[in-house]
Amino acid sequence: MIDYPMRVTDRELDEAEAREILDAGEFCVVSTVDSDGMPYGVPLSYVMMDGALCFHTTNAGGHKLENFARDERVCVTVATEVEPCYEDDFFTTRFASVVARGRVRRVEDGAAMRKVLVALCMKYLPEHKDKIGEGIAREINETAIWAVDLDEVRGKGARRLGR
Repeated sequence: MIDYPMRVTDRELDEAEAREILDAGEFCVVSTVDSDGMPYGVPLSYVMMDGALCFHTTNAGGHKLENFARDERVCVTVATEVEPCYEDDFFTTRFASVVARGRVRRVEDGAAMRKVLVALCMKYLPEHKDKIGEGIAREINETAIWAVDLDEVRGKGARRLGR
């Protein structure tokens, strides 16, 4: 793997802050590569658990699942605190972002699958926590859970508010 240095070094965040952004992020884009080398990225809801980025899909197949089966390497992107602004006669954007690389694996253990699904529901719809159990029971057989074990996590921030 080639290590590209960050061009604007004062915007680079340390790994701990980059992982905080992953914890706080709302959605991610998971990118793979097709068999012919064409990039493919898909936005997903996710949750961080035990250092891995976890998400769910159908287990019925599809583009990203075929890519996962052929090559477990993925790139994950998260952007937060995004705010276009004009300051000092300059059009710019405040943001914090993370680009992480790792290997995706299917979570097979039933208890671990349920733990991820509960965490996802609590992240996005905690006001409906009383319905989580029945929702999982209804959908678990059609659901696949995936975890990305992160090998590299790099963060960048520019003109962030309150920083």
